[in-house]
Amino acid sequence: MKKLIYLALILSLFLNCGPKQEKVERFMENGVEVVLNHIEPYKIKSEPGNLTLIEDFSIDTEDPKFAEKGLTDIVQFDIDSSGDVYFLVPSSGAGTFIHKYHRGEFKTSFGRKGQGPGELQWPYAFRVNKQDEVMIAESDKLFFYDKEGTFLSQTVVPKINEPEPLKEGKYLALITKFFDRSKKYNPLFLSLFTSDFKEIKELDRFNLMPNKLVFESVSDRYYSAIGYVFMGRATSEYIYTGNSERGYEILVYDMEGNLVRKIKKEYRPVEVSENYKKEYMKPYEISGDSFAKAWSEKIYFPQYWHPFNSFFPDEEGRLYVMTYEKGFKEREFMFDIFSPDGVFIARKSLNIWRTEGGLDRQVHAKCQNQRLYVIQEKESGYKKLMVYKMNWQ
Repeated sequence: MKKLIYLALILSLFLNCGPKQEKVERFMENGVEVVLNHIEPYKIKSEPGNLTLIEDFSIDTEDPKFAEKGLTDIVQFDIDSSGDVYFLVPSSGAGTFIHKYHRGEFKTSFGRKGQGPGELQWPYAFRVNKQDEVMIAESDKLFFYDKEGTFLSQTVVPKINEPEPLKEGKYLALITKFFDRSKKYNPLFLSLFTSDFKEIKELDRFNLMPNKLVFESVSDRYYSAIGYVFMGRATSEYIYTGNSERGYEILVYDMEGNLVRKIKKEYRPVEVSENYKKEYMKPYEISGDSFAKAWSEKIYFPQYWHPFNSFFPDEEGRLYVMTYEKGFKEREFMFDIFSPDGVFIARKSLNIWRTEGGLDRQVHAKCQNQRLYVIQEKESGYKKLMVYKMNWQ
């Protein structure tokens, strides 16, 4: 009997002293699940919390090997299903806008500058869709090419920005539905569209888009020098939206546009530095242009940066959120990482290029084929694409 009692005590101590799984705070709000995350990550037994990155290969625009092919800068990049990387680059002369590489080796370039069929003038964004077609956005047109660069077709689209192809032929895009030239601010919308760009549903709205046309009649400082965050990203199952008007909150929608979850997180505010303010205003101070001086009087600096800068998902549905907290090394920032069901599970210091201030919706990081692809800016000012193998433990 004593042995049984001792055994029960030992077993009880083992169970109570072993690692515990934290209880995640969840609640329902108007029929939608809200996941509340705190400053530190949750410890979840079923979720690995340590990400290791192993360098795979890189493409460096400072390297003459790439520069001689015309890859001297990177505006944006994307990846097809086989892992080939496509770059949108600034075009010079009669150059081409899209360059394709396979594991660091040049394959082809296409999207020539011109006014003929399949030729481009001022492309501002591109994506590789689910059929491995390269879709290039320019003004009110979309151009489609196959993965070898053969021009397929073009279509006229409404005044949308950053169209992201989704499964079943749908699109996610920013759109200005109306613009009042007399107002200080105008709204910007993030909506779900059909394959022929008919709006299915408005998912999110940013209400305070500054109207520069009226700045002379505006008496106060109304243009934020740190810009704003308003963006959407998607996996095969969900659409994620972020809006700096709501703080640290990310909305999760299904592919029909139904809100299924809100991810909220407490955070440490990061002050806007005096050095940033000084560097931001320097061009206006040294400019002799009267317009620049008048515009500078409408700019203000908030005390703190936004809770986050941007985010991107991986293939398993984890979400990587870039904060303004400095990372462990030069040019690194801290990323909050959330599980597929919205639980804060890890932090990682990463070097991913970003712009400070203004709006930057371009893709600077992407996960695919268990690899992390990121654009980094070198000390020299040149950009490079770093590719890492990802290992979660």
